[in-house]
Amino acid sequence: MTDRIQRMYEKHKNRGKLTICVEKAVMYRDSIEKHAGLPDILQRAYATADYFDNRTIYVDEDELLVGNVAAVPDGMEGMVWGPAWPDEDFDTILNEGLMYISPEDRKAWRECDEFWKSKDRSMNEWQGRFYDNERVWNFIQSGVLCPPWKDRRTGRGQGGAGYGWGLGIGYSLFLPDYKKIIGEGIGARIEEARKCLEEANYSTFEGIAKSDYQRACLIALEAMSRMYNRYGDLCEAEAAKKEEPRRSELLRMADSCHHIAWGGARDFRDAMQAFWFYWMIQANGTNPGGRFDQYMYPYYKKDLEEGKITKDEALELIECLRLKIMQYNQVNGGKMQRDKWAGMARWNNFVICGCDPETGKDATNDLSYLVLQSAYDIRTPHFTITVRVNKDTPDDLMLLAMKVVETGIGMPAFISEESYINTLLLNGDLELKRARDFAIAGCLDLNIPGGSRINAIGMFISPKVFEIFMRNGFHKDMGIQLGPKTGEWKDFATYEEFFEAFKKQLLYFQSLYSEEHNVLCYCSRYTQSDVLLSAFADDGIACGHDLNDRKMAYENASVLNNVGMINVANSLAAVKKLVYEDKVCDIETMRQALEADWEGYEDLRKACLEAPKYGNGDPFVDSILGDLYKTWCDGARKLTTIYGVQPRPTGISITAHVPGGKYTAATPDGRHAGDTLSDGTLSPAQGTDVNGPTAVFRSALAVKQDEFQAMLLNMKMHPTAVKTDEDKLKLAALVRTYLTGGGRQVQFNVVASETLIDAKKNPEAHKDLVVRVAGYSTYFTILTSGAQDEIIARTAHTL
Repeated sequence: MTDRIQRMYEKHKNRGKLTICVEKAVMYRDSIEKHAGLPDILQRAYATADYFDNRTIYVDEDELLVGNVAAVPDGMEGMVWGPAWPDEDFDTILNEGLMYISPEDRKAWRECDEFWKSKDRSMNEWQGRFYDNERVWNFIQSGVLCPPWKDRRTGRGQGGAGYGWGLGIGYSLFLPDYKKIIGEGIGARIEEARKCLEEANYSTFEGIAKSDYQRACLIALEAMSRMYNRYGDLCEAEAAKKEEPRRSELLRMADSCHHIAWGGARDFRDAMQAFWFYWMIQANGTNPGGRFDQYMYPYYKKDLEEGKITKDEALELIECLRLKIMQYNQVNGGKMQRDKWAGMARWNNFVICGCDPETGKDATNDLSYLVLQSAYDIRTPHFTITVRVNKDTPDDLMLLAMKVVETGIGMPAFISEESYINTLLLNGDLELKRARDFAIAGCLDLNIPGGSRINAIGMFISPKVFEIFMRNGFHKDMGIQLGPKTGEWKDFATYEEFFEAFKKQLLYFQSLYSEEHNVLCYCSRYTQSDVLLSAFADDGIACGHDLNDRKMAYENASVLNNVGMINVANSLAAVKKLVYEDKVCDIETMRQALEADWEGYEDLRKACLEAPKYGNGDPFVDSILGDLYKTWCDGARKLTTIYGVQPRPTGISITAHVPGGKYTAATPDGRHAGDTLSDGTLSPAQGTDVNGPTAVFRSALAVKQDEFQAMLLNMKMHPTAVKTDEDKLKLAALVRTYLTGGGRQVQFNVVASETLIDAKKNPEAHKDLVVRVAGYSTYFTILTSGAQDEIIARTAHTL
């Protein structure tokens, strides 16, 4: 680590509260008022331009990549497209001690609220218009999707802070085509937009609408170019005040800014600056890095060969980027929504290694190693690193990856290149060459650069469906018949009847889930347009449509995400064994025990806890999980989206398993009402995997994983398990075997439970402790208590 990086790292570790500022919110509101009456897409483009032309910019000491996140250091810009948090909720957030807002900014933000309250412009308000249908509205309130809506206007809670430079595309996960952005530059897109407008044909409604979109692209792209030049001018002005060597550094930074304001990158430094600027323009918590080592490598290689850069200088730039990304933070939604995204969750996934799209040969390179080294040196939660693993991934790369895992920061995650490519080829969606170039947006979600975007990821709580099934489709808290009447438990004579009845409930609620996502996708077309992302997508300007208003090459706008299915599988296994095979009790007694939350049925609960559990290599329960996930995939194939294709099944949890568990009744796996559910998709329920990591992998392989967009497997390893290089290579071999044999993904926490327990009791002594939560890492001490307890409760494996 260089002296510069050390100073920047210490500054990050010693930062105070994050300041919520409202410069962007005020500028955006003023611009919308100024351009009232124009189509929404033009209003948003002008608002982007007004912000880019007038926002506060500055240069930090030491940095080699310029570009401030917010108007003040350690700042979080308040949300711009709807009301802020209600005062009571906002006070709760501020009292947690992580954020601060000045009285003047709070007052200004409230004045923005008055404007938005009269506009009905937020995503929640648009969606709420569709919930006059009681069938769908009751589902939205039920808690099957976490969190449940409170009312039709505020949805799952309003308010947010921590957005970047652009407007974002809301709930979407979009993977930009960085190769195009960095290599071709802004000028190519500006010229394309101008040409399209010159050739516009206004003889049809479609032609006029396309020209509005293309005009919006031009407005925003020209402002984007002007802002890059503003930063170049600022770097030149700062250079005039400095001594060498800082003066030369600033002049070099200015040169990059001025060049990429129009043209494509000339070298690695230009490419890094272009990446950072555009990364900030994405403006949401899921900004991915794509295949960073692949599209950056040609610039690095050329500079290295020409003697313009050294490996150490390239590493310093990557470490600067790592620390710049830590300046970006985000908090969003009401309390339960924030609990679902505990620890200020965000997903800035950088994918390394994997094959060359043309040849299919492994393309691991120097930058693959430097990205890992940056995380070894700078042990922050972001950016997230994911390694694409194939049979030819070098052993020394895997060893370095395991050395980073040993640090305890929960990265890199490891994914199966073969499995992800298989998914893209499954329905004949893509040619092999393009499928090979996939990367991750969000936690683990499959996307291709410029050719796909996920608009909707809800958290479907399967154990809540099991609870409704227990009551024959009746929702006790709502006092209504919510699901179909699939039968009273006492009338099920066989396990097969019992299982089939549950599946009917599951598929019924899955279909409602798909409808909800279709509404969200539809509303996104009107409330979440973003021309600066859309312009760099496939055929982004000429097509004449925003990302949310078109079908993509790999159409995965709507995904159906399942949380807590492990609990359901364990519950079904307990019912099958104890009720229908061993006759320990009858099914009505089991139901009564669950309604009583096990009070008075302690012996039965003990038997349920001792029943077969997923994660131990036991086919009795693993086959049930496989059947459940097959049912989920089969059900998705029978549904459709507004884009004319089936929704895609997926499996992530973030921390929804904590709040989702809080309002879910007891389950036959022995879980009490309100207890946390299992995390991820393939992670064993906390503490139930007792036969070691190999058994966990055997259980996971009982599920056919290729149909899923994502399948999350969290594992916790005791630090002694990866102490030596021999241990690390053993774990690497185990990971490779799993991922080349049908597995999809795995990630590790390497931390002793004793350390976590002490960190919960003494947070000040462990404020730098990083843990892997779900598809992201964060500082352990800023997690909710429930999320902390869940991580503590995970089994700590040894090899």
